[in-house]
Amino acid sequence: MRPPGGRGRAAVAAGGVAAGLGAAAALSWGGYDVPAALAAPTLVLDLAVGWSFVGTGLLAWSRHPDNRTGALMVVLGFAALGRYAVAVASDVGFAVGVLLGSLYLSVFVHLLVTFPTGRATTWPQRVTVTVGYLLSTPLDGFFLLLGATRGAPAGLPPNGLVIVPAPAGSPVLVDAVVQGVVLALCTAVLAIVAARWRRASTAERRAIGPGLLGGVLVVLALMAQRSAFVLAIHPDVRVGFTWAARTVLVVWPLALLFGLVRSRLDRSAVSRMIVELGAGPPGPERLRGVLAATLHDPSVAIAYWLPERGVFVDARGDPAAVEPPAPGRGVTYLERGGSRIAALTHDAALAGEPELVAAVAAGAGMALENERLHAEVRARLREVQASRARIVESADAARRRVERDLHDGAQQRLVNVALLLRMARGRLSAGPPGEVDALLGETVDELAGALEELRELARGIYPALLTDSGLGPALAALAERSSVPAVVTGAPPGRLPGALEHAAYFVVSEGLANAAKHAAAAEVRIDVRVTDGVLVVAIADDGVGGASLAGAGLRGLVDRVAAAGGRLRLASPAGGGTRLTAELPIAPAVPAARSEPDARRAPSPSP
Repeated sequence: MRPPGGRGRAAVAAGGVAAGLGAAAALSWGGYDVPAALAAPTLVLDLAVGWSFVGTGLLAWSRHPDNRTGALMVVLGFAALGRYAVAVASDVGFAVGVLLGSLYLSVFVHLLVTFPTGRATTWPQRVTVTVGYLLSTPLDGFFLLLGATRGAPAGLPPNGLVIVPAPAGSPVLVDAVVQGVVLALCTAVLAIVAARWRRASTAERRAIGPGLLGGVLVVLALMAQRSAFVLAIHPDVRVGFTWAARTVLVVWPLALLFGLVRSRLDRSAVSRMIVELGAGPPGPERLRGVLAATLHDPSVAIAYWLPERGVFVDARGDPAAVEPPAPGRGVTYLERGGSRIAALTHDAALAGEPELVAAVAAGAGMALENERLHAEVRARLREVQASRARIVESADAARRRVERDLHDGAQQRLVNVALLLRMARGRLSAGPPGEVDALLGETVDELAGALEELRELARGIYPALLTDSGLGPALAALAERSSVPAVVTGAPPGRLPGALEHAAYFVVSEGLANAAKHAAAAEVRIDVRVTDGVLVVAIADDGVGGASLAGAGLRGLVDRVAAAGGRLRLASPAGGGTRLTAELPIAPAVPAARSEPDARRAPSPSP
């Protein structure tokens, strides 16, 4: 239900004023004989009820358009004024007044039970709201059809419009039953409100406290009034309870209005927050404590945004989950100078006060930016520590792999060569020449195999072609040896710093290995170019995607690229292939120191 615009609000307000004036006219000149001593307090009290609900409801409706509380308050105000139709001495006036006589109380039950959203979300709420409406217009319409007549014009308006002592005596059985049901309904309302209060958090209790307290007072006054009727208490006592119920009903929208005004007062506390932040020593816990006190939410948590990594971290630098928020929690993103700096995770009740949260964020912007920088440093430190641990682990694993490859490959071949040489030496003197030649030939084959295995092992540890010829030929050799068809679409023509070439080479090597093991790709394209002083290495395949930088192989590449001062990015949507991109800054070339010939050194002798 959308709130009315400017003209709509003016029309509703004008309608409320007209309804109040019409109620006053009906009571004063509707045809009944109402003494001024009774008419004046009745009009003052009921006009206050109707107009306060219409005015405050319009304000709440405009301020919180997402819930129905404001609309219900407006309806309650019009229903309270509309029941004055019974003061018009006519059949139509009597019928309309009877049908609207207790509707405003049913709307009140709906409003209180579903506060602050105005929506019934649980079965106790739905049942209570439904019973509340059934006890108003439908029940009054039923009694009206049974043959109720309007009061005589010479007396007071019917339906209890004017509060006067009723004749003493026991209530009619039907009235007693109806009032008993009303009392049971009020008890259910109190139970729902109590359960709502128990479930509410600290921030939520602060937001809904005035409204619930005022509503409970109204319910208690109504229960006292209806109990006095069922128990046939003296009429003067019942009149007192009735006036108390009407008076408290006037105060309730004022309590809601106080809740709205208090949020503005809370925003005025931002200046005190700024002074407090500047008065004490900085620190993440102190900043969080000041924000929590200003927002009246002790559960406030701050996550700082790291734009280079695209993640949120907490004050310690650890990754922090922000979305989706947990049930009952809300998230507000904070910006400074047009750039995101942090996110506040807070009680969901604060989502209805975006101006307050925004004011607090603006006031604490400098402190948040400083803590964000500290969190970024801590995150980098933790990343470096983790990277060092992974590098040590990777180096140990590489040494174990080399030891295993040497033991199982070249070492076994060399052992065989030693045995063959011993056998050949023993048969040189006694054995036939042909057998000795065969042993020596087998020895040569074993030595050749051992040499090839050592070359392959050395190529895996440190590619000789990269050192000798540069990055272009080394990438071409990698593409030729790849088990997945690979194409080099671009490579730097000249030489680059050695550390940069090595990092780029191993990025491509690991990318090809991952494509062969996991991607089920038909083709891999390798593109290495220098752009604006940055070596950009891109490996793209047409495989199944779904790769992650958290994998063992790619995690090692992250460390290798970071050690070269670069950044590794991965795009691998499911079913959309994988693209691995490394950006490696090229440091300015430093000329190598040349060794000048020593003039004191004796010249080499001529041949």
